[in-house]
Amino acid sequence: MTTAVSTDAATPSHRWLRVGLILIAVLEFLDALSGVQNIFTDYHHPTAFLRFAQTLTSIKLALAPVLAGAALVYAGWGNLRRAILALAALALITWVLDDVWSIPIHGLELSPDYGGMVALFHHFIFPAAALAGAALALRDRQLPLAGLLVSVPTLFNWAGVVAFTVAIMMYGF
Repeated sequence: MTTAVSTDAATPSHRWLRVGLILIAVLEFLDALSGVQNIFTDYHHPTAFLRFAQTLTSIKLALAPVLAGAALVYAGWGNLRRAILALAALALITWVLDDVWSIPIHGLELSPDYGGMVALFHHFIFPAAALAGAALALRDRQLPLAGLLVSVPTLFNWAGVVAFTVAIMMYGF
């Protein structure tokens, strides 16, 4: 007589990972919803290249709520692997449709100040972390590390918001 082994008993519980992914997905979803109003905005750019970049940004603004919403639903259901993959897709879509096209427009912009550090993270660190997290999730290995890697863009961006808010509270405008 054979017995069926439950997969729930075989896999460890990732309660904190689930809570963390829900929080990250909520932050990304709210951020994505705040950009929806700019999807059809026409900025009347003078060159075809800038109009092309604006079109790509509009596509990113349209896809971001869908991917962030999918991550939120998957994390809510407890499907952590798919939530991680959705957050990785969101980071990669943002990189491909938004960040890569700023290099030909503005240059690489790497410098030792805060703006250069932000450019370094957006152009190199975020896509590498998203790819690594997606690879781990696809193999269904080390899901907490994969969740942390795909959360790097959100954590970095919100750390900047918190630092700015604290500086304004301390020193004013």
